[in-house]
Parts: sequence; C-alpha cells; structure tokens
Amino acid sequence: MPQFDASLRVRLLSAAFALLIGSSSGAVALGLELGWPGLTDDDIVRMHAAAARLYEGRSIGTIERWRSPASKDAGEVKLIRSFDANGMPCRTIDYLIRFETARDMPDHYVVNWCRVPGGIWKIVELAQPR
Repeated sequence: MPQFDASLRVRLLSAAFALLIGSSSGAVALGLELGWPGLTDDDIVRMHAAAARLYEGRSIGTIERWRSPASKDAGEVKLIRSFDANGMPCRTIDYLIRFETARDMPDHYVVNWCRVPGGIWKIVELAQPR
C-alpha cells in the first residue's frame, strides 16, 4: 500500500480542488492549507482512501467507490491514466461526488497524483502537453 503522511490527507485532496481555480506551468507538488466546502473531513478521508487504492497495480478504467455513513455523501474515483512525468510515476484520477443533499458545489474533478522522492503520493500540477 502507498505511504501517506496522515496529517496531509485532507490538505492534499483539498489542494487538488485548488487546481481548478488557477494553474501555472511546470511541475509543482502542492501542499496548500485549504478547506473544502461541502465535504466533511470524513468524506475527504474516504474519497482519498478510495483514490489511493488506484495508485498501484490497477488497470486503466478501474473504479473505486466510497461512502460516508455520517454525511451520506458518496462518490467514485476512476483511474484514467498511468504515466511518468519528471521521473515520477503518476496517475490521473477522475473524481465524481454525489452529495446527499443538493448543494451548489462542483462535483467532478480530474487530478494528477505522482509519487515524489521518498515514496509519498502527492497532487502535482503538470504543464499541459503542447
């Protein structure tokens, strides 16, 4: 199973959503201290754990589902790409969130995760292919 710094779980997944707001070129590992409106910490941990199951030895198209008993929110994550970038193994994960109650919040994201030196998977912003 991939290694994770437990204290970064919520921050790393929250940073993924920040990628939708703005981007820059190059490859930068994000470690932003952001909250995620609409999802509980439990939702984020469960969603992250589902995505982590896709990092190693899974076929493109594999789907992992998650559900939070407390909030009743649920979703699925799908492995859509496996590649190397800047000497790191990377995975592109497609996130779909189903909120229990209607919310005016985004519910679909595509995020790149790469295994950085030290063996930890982090959200990485990659330059768009030209």
